Amino acid sequence: MIVCVAIFGRQNNPLYIQSFTEADDGLKLHHIVHCSLDVVDERVNNPKKSGPMLNETFPGLLYPTEIYKVYGYLTNTKVKFILVTLDLDVRDADVRNVKRSHPELLQKE
Repeated sequence: MIVCVAIFGRQNNPLYIQSFTEADDGLKLHHIVHCSLDVVDERVNNPKKSGPMLNETFPGLLYPTEIYKVYGYLTNTKVKFILVTLDLDVRDADVRNVKRSHPELLQKE
């Protein structure tokens, strides 16, 4: 289950952040999403540590927390999509399928 979706511009400016929880987790999810930007930047800017991730638009699992898993997607124009999931059994392939089965989410309007 996706609990938060965020879109950031190429300068890491927030374009869209939406949490889908009824609890008071909004601030915590915003913090998690902003911390994940550091992980994306580290993987993109440090090719020796990242290896094959450098050229991929789907860096995959950015990091897990005790409750959530955080995934990222990077477009060619350096726009970043961040997904926070509650299900700890989610696989990378499942998250990849979200962008393949709903390409309209990643298109410009």
